Amino acid sequence: MEINFFPINIDFEEFQISRTKYSDVTLKELRNKYNKSHSFFRDGDYIYISNNSNDNIELGETVTLKINASEKVTSSLIKHIFFRGFKDRFPDIKPTSFYPFNFFSRVSTDDLVFPYLPATMKNILSYRKQIDIQLRVFHINQRHQYGFIINTSYHWGLSKKCNDLHKERFDLLGLEVLKIEEMPESKDVLAANEEFIGEIKELQNDNAIVSTNEGDILVPLNELTLRKTTYNIKSYLTHLLGESQSEAIISKVKFDEQNRLNNKNERTEINRIAQLISLYQDKTTVTYKNSDGFYYTVDSVPFNSESSFTLKNPPFIFDHAATKVENRNADAGLNNFGPWDAITFDCKSPHIVGICAKRNRGGFTEFLAKLINGDPSSQWFKKGIQKKYDLNNVTYEVFDIPNCDFAGYDKVISQLNTKPDLIIMEIPESFKRMKIEENPYYRLKAKLLTLEIPFQFIVESKVRYSNDALLNTIGLQIYAKLGGTPWVLPSTRSIDRELIIGVGNSIIRNNSFKGSEKNRVVGITTFFSSDGQYLLSNKAKDVPYSEYFNELLRTLKDAFTHLKELQGWKDNDTIRLIFHIFKPIKNIEFEVVCKLMESFPEFKIQFAFVTIGKKHPYKLYEASQPGVIKGNKKIGEFTPLRGANIILDSTSCLVQMLGANEIKTDRHGASSPILIKIRTPQGNFDSSTLNDMLFTDIQYISQQIFSFTYLSWRSFLPKELPATMLYSDLIANLLGRLRKINGWQPDILNFKLKQKKWFL
Repeated sequence: MEINFFPINIDFEEFQISRTKYSDVTLKELRNKYNKSHSFFRDGDYIYISNNSNDNIELGETVTLKINASEKVTSSLIKHIFFRGFKDRFPDIKPTSFYPFNFFSRVSTDDLVFPYLPATMKNILSYRKQIDIQLRVFHINQRHQYGFIINTSYHWGLSKKCNDLHKERFDLLGLEVLKIEEMPESKDVLAANEEFIGEIKELQNDNAIVSTNEGDILVPLNELTLRKTTYNIKSYLTHLLGESQSEAIISKVKFDEQNRLNNKNERTEINRIAQLISLYQDKTTVTYKNSDGFYYTVDSVPFNSESSFTLKNPPFIFDHAATKVENRNADAGLNNFGPWDAITFDCKSPHIVGICAKRNRGGFTEFLAKLINGDPSSQWFKKGIQKKYDLNNVTYEVFDIPNCDFAGYDKVISQLNTKPDLIIMEIPESFKRMKIEENPYYRLKAKLLTLEIPFQFIVESKVRYSNDALLNTIGLQIYAKLGGTPWVLPSTRSIDRELIIGVGNSIIRNNSFKGSEKNRVVGITTFFSSDGQYLLSNKAKDVPYSEYFNELLRTLKDAFTHLKELQGWKDNDTIRLIFHIFKPIKNIEFEVVCKLMESFPEFKIQFAFVTIGKKHPYKLYEASQPGVIKGNKKIGEFTPLRGANIILDSTSCLVQMLGANEIKTDRHGASSPILIKIRTPQGNFDSSTLNDMLFTDIQYISQQIFSFTYLSWRSFLPKELPATMLYSDLIANLLGRLRKINGWQPDILNFKLKQKKWFL
């Protein structure tokens, strides 16, 4: 199996380099005087100097360093030498950034909008392929392996500045803009820097008043360019060509992009770029070097790893004694055995309220009848929720409203005599197009959550044209929202108690302009037992960033106190905590766990901090994968099977979650793996007391994460992310939207709803 990592070959173990003591003044002076012939970069207290010319200019002292022991200096040296070498070979290419090293393709066929533009707009407006090259270091078989990660993507380009657009009478008011900054020291080697500063509030002759995070500022229009969003580009195209032609062009470009961005085409293109940087046209090897004797070559073929292990699909368990087991899929197990908690579930006779449009009452009641009682002719949902989930009796009331607006729904909810266990609400498609602040969808969610009533929304078209697969999925969500546990996984056979904790955070910013600060942070934690039982979720208070530590600590302490009583923890028990997090905020989470352990000295605590991410540069390819036929089209070529993996080092693993069989259509594009990484404290953090407590079994953790992707009761299909992360993300995203609803009080979620999956 291949990874888009192209090894760098260095055939020596140590090297000599000049350095001098660091200061801001010294670094600036050196760059101003010697930038054309030398590269300068900082590491710690020193400025390191790479001589890229034959000039015998002696700067600083010469030291000898080891390649692997000086990873940061070696990495910086590789980057600087590559940049200089690339520019020497391709002087007419202007990279858009030094690192990651980005440049746009000059191949005409790589501009996807070119064929659809009038002659006057060609090469002025573009949608070009961008090549991205990043340095990475793998620690394989106790040795460092440096290499370049190569990726491609497409981006809009517009060579006109805002003063040109203004002369064309294009309306700039309210549009987001970038400030163009020419850096004198890099003017000839890098494209101008463009920073997103805000949106145009007012025009004054050849200037714009731009609303920024530093207030309103006056900027000349010739120093501004449009932010290259699809919305802005489409607005400009509409100004020039009209709305229908603009829509057609955008649609064709996106269609062409999706055709190109599949694994087979992407792999071919990445390998072509690798040959460009590693070989001359006559196929001889390019050597990147400086005048101090540091040199390397780059492989033209990708790294092919055999370092992997088998990830097993988990069996699904449907009773407390673990005697009712289904190895194929959870849906078959539910049909055969009923839910895992059938005996202990405390809402066996739920009362459901349905609200629909008056004009659709017939269709809605038919839908509700199928949902509750099933459809004997269906493939997936013969039993309905009452029999499939072993409920005693499902009672219901249906209310119809003349107008599907907030007032109509609210009137029904306010006049209910008894609190239902669930409300099913039919809503029109038009809600999707409304602003959050005015949207009845979010206003109603806020109201029902405040009343601690779980809910299920369904759009009108799906009510009228529901199928058994949709009914089956909705039934699963409803049972989970009522507090049920449809199935669990095999529990960890260990004397250690284990908790898996998803830690998410939502950082609230005013906007995404330059200088936007982290105003407030809300922490989201979800708790699972090792067999996948959803125990509870906690939402920390929205707090200023400086108070996030104390608030997260308080939230975890409260949850621990609750769980130790619920599960009967005893003194000297070993409690293993596996934290799943999207991205740690510096070392805050580590510091919180250290404080948490101090609060519970009666237990022996082991823990692991694991990041699970989709935003990374790695791609996996399997040349032997022929793909599958779906809808008369072949999809998933060169895509590894679900569960395929590569161990990058002792703490990192890539796992393919969307394999050829899971890709739904040929419009999906290239499928990326998730990156699982066991984190350790960074910087000056004193980790000496943590070494005995850190749990670092990457295979165990990867298997557990893989198993937890089968635990989302949002649907029967496995997900890309484990339930720990998926649930935290769903909660954080919904809370971010509800924050815009007037009168919303998020702390209500920490009461009766904390043990229910209301967010599915």
